[in-house]
Amino acid sequence: MARSFSHDMSVPGSPSDAQARLRGVLIERLRRSAKMRLTGEEPNSMTFRPRWSWPLVLALYHQISGETVRVKFSPAEGGTQVAVSGKVAGDAEAVADREFWAEALRAA
Repeated sequence: MARSFSHDMSVPGSPSDAQARLRGVLIERLRRSAKMRLTGEEPNSMTFRPRWSWPLVLALYHQISGETVRVKFSPAEGGTQVAVSGKVAGDAEAVADREFWAEALRAA
């Protein structure tokens, strides 16, 4: 069963700068921790979904269950608000913890 999550955090700088700084870090961490890939990027958001892999039945399950991670960037007083939400299951559930995201933001 997929686990839903939502976290709001803040980082210094403008939304576009924050997204540019975090892009590489998030792509790498979600690839390693949740086997997810970047599937959509807009000026104020990024969307990640599970990669297709073997066995296909398991990959199909991840797609059908709606597993996804969305990261949105919006202006806030003194910086940028980063809103992270999504739905993950199995080994990817570590991504649902606030500490995972706090560490990723600190790494950038």
